[in-house]
Amino acid sequence: MAVTRPSKPGQSPRVTFVRRLRRRFGFIDSVVVATRPLRWKLAVVRAWVALVGGGLVHWVRGQTPKPGHLALVTLFMETGGRVNDTLAGAVAAFHPPYALPPAHGVLGNLDADNLGRIQEQLERDGYYVFENALSPEFCDNVVRQSLELDYLIMGDEAVAQGIPQLGRFDRAQPMAPQYSATRDDTTDIAEVQQLISDPSIITVAQNYLKSKPIFTGIYMGWSAAVKDTPDQNAAQEFHWDMERIKWLRFFIYLTDVGPENGPHCFIRGSHRTGAIPPDLLKLGYVRHRDGSIIQRYGHENYREFTGGRGTIVAEDSRGFHKGKMPTSGDRLLLAFEVSNTTFGVNKRHLIRNVHVPRLVEFARQYPRVYRNLDFAKPL
Repeated sequence: MAVTRPSKPGQSPRVTFVRRLRRRFGFIDSVVVATRPLRWKLAVVRAWVALVGGGLVHWVRGQTPKPGHLALVTLFMETGGRVNDTLAGAVAAFHPPYALPPAHGVLGNLDADNLGRIQEQLERDGYYVFENALSPEFCDNVVRQSLELDYLIMGDEAVAQGIPQLGRFDRAQPMAPQYSATRDDTTDIAEVQQLISDPSIITVAQNYLKSKPIFTGIYMGWSAAVKDTPDQNAAQEFHWDMERIKWLRFFIYLTDVGPENGPHCFIRGSHRTGAIPPDLLKLGYVRHRDGSIIQRYGHENYREFTGGRGTIVAEDSRGFHKGKMPTSGDRLLLAFEVSNTTFGVNKRHLIRNVHVPRLVEFARQYPRVYRNLDFAKPL
């Protein structure tokens, strides 16, 4: 006759029942012990259900329900990126790469050797600084147009100080640490349209994603030296991103950026699967002080990208990164997010006016690249 021990005070009947089963039947105890490392906690099971459900909704409607995106974040934190790798492989199988034209463009006339070298460093280190840069004339044209736009004024104290939410950027008297252009204003700039139809940019992204690429995010904004401490709203402390399954970002400096102008910073190798320790992942979407991250990874893996106007950096921002707080002057940054799928954060872009004929040509030939863009006029 089996002897059962009394349950501990405060112990739930379910826990007591399971423990009795484990004591009575050895195979049940073996199963529990064997599956414990898999960490199939209830939250993880729920995340998988939400991810699959969100994927079905996205497939039908083209929009990702918020629980679906949050599930992707949860599974990234639980697996250190292994789920992302599996899903990226599935996307690549369904959407294999395009046969693109030669990769000749703003990144250079890239042959197979060049592309292989870029790919190797991106996979190993998580970033690549291109030898080619945009011309000063190109950058000056964008800067001039940018100063004619209204911006979303952002910063931790912007609301408390009564700063308007929308306004022009005055380089002589900035009021907030960050000014973000609206998506539609950004895509209405001819130079931006030239870049999103540039064969070298599209090819580098496609190689990294190993599937047809999609422009899922286009950003332009000013950062200014107005504070003595890093601004969380302006992403001036280390963090990791998880807006998509897999993506590559291009950061383009349109003004000269020295150590004092808010250069972009990255932790080399932190993008790789398992490179972010579980204790940091469990903290979620939080900002980290420089000391804690650099101490964890070593100063030898800290990268601060300075350079003249026209500098282009590609990066997998799944790794730890930030925009350094400017201490002098300002910085105009243009950034492209190129992903393997639109599953994730819902944000679309409108092309109000086509200024570059090649954009129309590419949109017809490579429709998936531009599936997240809406054209106000028929192509």
